[in-house]
Amino acid sequence: MKICVCGAFLLLLFLCATVAGLGSVVVKHYEYVKHHYTWDEAQKHCRSEFTDLGTIFKKSDEETNLESYAAWVRLYKINGNWVWFDGQTMSSNDDRWEPNATHPSDSCAVVYYGSNKLTGSKCDRYAFFYCYVGHSGGWYTFVPESKTRSEAEAYCNTKHDHLASFDRGQLLGSEVKEQDFPVWTGLRREGGAWKWSYGLSEYRNWPSVEPGDQDVCVAISSKDKKMSAKSCSARFPFVCLSTNLLLVKENKTWEEALDHCRALGAVDKGQYDLVSVQPDDDFVTTVMQQADTEEVWVGLRFLAGSWLWVNGATLLYPDLPLCPPLLQRCGALPKSSGDFVLADCLERRNFLCYRKQ
Repeated sequence: MKICVCGAFLLLLFLCATVAGLGSVVVKHYEYVKHHYTWDEAQKHCRSEFTDLGTIFKKSDEETNLESYAAWVRLYKINGNWVWFDGQTMSSNDDRWEPNATHPSDSCAVVYYGSNKLTGSKCDRYAFFYCYVGHSGGWYTFVPESKTRSEAEAYCNTKHDHLASFDRGQLLGSEVKEQDFPVWTGLRREGGAWKWSYGLSEYRNWPSVEPGDQDVCVAISSKDKKMSAKSCSARFPFVCLSTNLLLVKENKTWEEALDHCRALGAVDKGQYDLVSVQPDDDFVTTVMQQADTEEVWVGLRFLAGSWLWVNGATLLYPDLPLCPPLLQRCGALPKSSGDFVLADCLERRNFLCYRKQ
């Protein structure tokens, strides 16, 4: 009779401070940022506050709500008073303001779609804007171009009549509507090649044909999510990607990889571990395509006669061998498929860590 054994003290060591029964531990979500930045500025912001500028991996990733926006109106501060275009003043206690919406340094105002309320702003920020078209009995038109307050007013004065003056309160509700405007994604074309800021994805959603060879950055429509090529210096709101998954491009043994992941918490006071992978974790497969090795270590280990995830997650792979050879007791994922490679724990590979929530 062949008996598979492994030291119980090792099992306790690897499973220290874990919770049994975990499902998928990988988190991926998108954050819509309404500030108007160039593509490079947006990328820098996302990398400092989240993970990176947003990559679209599949159709369902487009479901992020992008409706909200800020738009300049012709309300400004003169001698400490808020004044509309026609000279009407507006109290800072008016219910058309957002709560705590004004600051002593604010001299201009924007309206936010969603709340349809006003908020004070510095005049040199960038926003979309509304112009008034026609004279008495005219209408308002939304301009999805990013400009400062003075630039927006100059545009309206040249193209239409003037920057919109919503001096009657009800117009904020009836005229400030859902609009279509560009939102930056992480896709960029340089030297004729498309590249996402984070990860690899073949997803495209052009309205007809993709643009030519010029170096451009890609935005999506806030409404139908169709892609469009824009100058990278243009300013738009943007979508950031946030994930707790981390690919480490260092070649380490399995146990060195485990120690590396768990030591990451000393940097940001979080808790990290080698990742567990469930059958529906296709995002993991996408991220690992950028590894420098053909397989990456994950948290699968054979200990005390059983296969387990070292973070205590539920193991949903019934076809693993009941008694693997001594040199095949650590689990790695190959870039070419979703099937595990059982390997010698002393081999060196890149690896996947995750931050516990």
